[in-house]
Amino acid sequence: MVNCAVVGLGWMGRIRVAALADIGDARLIACCDVDPSAAGHVPDGVRFSTDFAEIVTADDVDAVFVSTPDGLHREAVIAALRAGKYVFCEKPIATTLADADAMVAADPGGRLVIGHSLRSDPRYLAVRQRAQEGTLGAPVHTFTRRNWPASEGRRQQDQTTLPLYLAVHDLDALQWITGSPIVEVYGVASETEIPGLEGAASIVATLRFANGCVGAHETSWALPDQAGLSNGDHALAYVGVDGCAYLMERDHGVVINGAGTVEYPDAMNTGMYAAESARFIATARDALPPLVSGAEGRAALAAALALEESLTTRGPVAVAGSTR
Repeated sequence: MVNCAVVGLGWMGRIRVAALADIGDARLIACCDVDPSAAGHVPDGVRFSTDFAEIVTADDVDAVFVSTPDGLHREAVIAALRAGKYVFCEKPIATTLADADAMVAADPGGRLVIGHSLRSDPRYLAVRQRAQEGTLGAPVHTFTRRNWPASEGRRQQDQTTLPLYLAVHDLDALQWITGSPIVEVYGVASETEIPGLEGAASIVATLRFANGCVGAHETSWALPDQAGLSNGDHALAYVGVDGCAYLMERDHGVVINGAGTVEYPDAMNTGMYAAESARFIATARDALPPLVSGAEGRAALAAALALEESLTTRGPVAVAGSTR
């Protein structure tokens, strides 16, 4: 049995709490949040604290989920790693490369896992498998799209940026699927004004990979709320020398049209988050290699930060730490 703690009880932290209830060899024993009222989200019998150090260093904790705001991952992650725990850190790994590098340096044993959830989506896994086994041939070009409603942008814009919140998902997935780092990014933001949104709300970017492949990425948190795309509009295309793969998804990926009703079962989110949580528990239980290492999380962050810089410089930006 793997004894677990969750640090941060916001939206993602509560998802981790719920997921642990369905994993047979995991037991949630402690939770932490700086807001004392968050204790109301803690299941009966699970202890609660407002001090993360008390939780992540406890002798009876084996594995820690760090679900704090993105810029506050570093201290909790490093404290847990130094205490010998396995650590699952939500994506992005951090908001600065300095924080990411410090977290990676604190993990010589490979106990840190970064929560890039697309790697636990069976559809992305299928494309990755075909690409890696050679069925599709060397990648020529890729396309990805990750767009969310404007209401999500209004909710998130004071806490994060579009590249760090959405684009980072695909920047990780593309490097994982192609087996090649992104070495250069060139992004352009729409200048159309959208009520309630400030800064870059819609971006189109070109990507250059070390293996010669090129990519196009579209990301936005400006979809009209009245369009009803509550879970966004996402896509992936991989064009290889020998074959192609395509993935398209709108809303939850499953639509059920009944007599006067339309249902969108939450199959995508529940499946991905539950699967990656279960894999992390198996990693802690059996000392498996991390599904997404700290170094891989750092690579996705570096590409996202290069995209942010490109919007300011209005030109291509080399990705920090990448080599051709």
